[in-house]
Amino acid sequence: MSEPLTHLTCPVLVLQFAVPQVKGDDLADEVREQCLALYHKAQALNVVLDFTGVTYLSSAGFRPLLSLQRTVRQRGGRLVLCHLDPKVEDIFSTVRLISTVGSSRATFEVQPDVPAAITSLYRGAEPG
Repeated sequence: MSEPLTHLTCPVLVLQFAVPQVKGDDLADEVREQCLALYHKAQALNVVLDFTGVTYLSSAGFRPLLSLQRTVRQRGGRLVLCHLDPKVEDIFSTVRLISTVGSSRATFEVQPDVPAAITSLYRGAEPG
């Protein structure tokens, strides 16, 4: 199987999916293992997860994201999602993993793109 993620390492670890659909237990497990391995290897505090090109995320696809989020928070960092396709963003909103305007703090912070996500980390912006 080809690698489902590509990555760029800098003071903030930026991970980008290399597959358009994140579905199925096998792929979800592979994504979780890769995310955690890259996060630990980079010794980063914060993570930006770039969804450019991702058009579908199944319920199994949430498991690696939640696992990475838990690990990042345990280290005192933040995980920010960006470039969410409208359909994928709708899935996150429906299950209340991202906040909509005026709603309470959600599990994941969302920014429109990688530069905005990194800027929000350095500004210390709250999820919203």
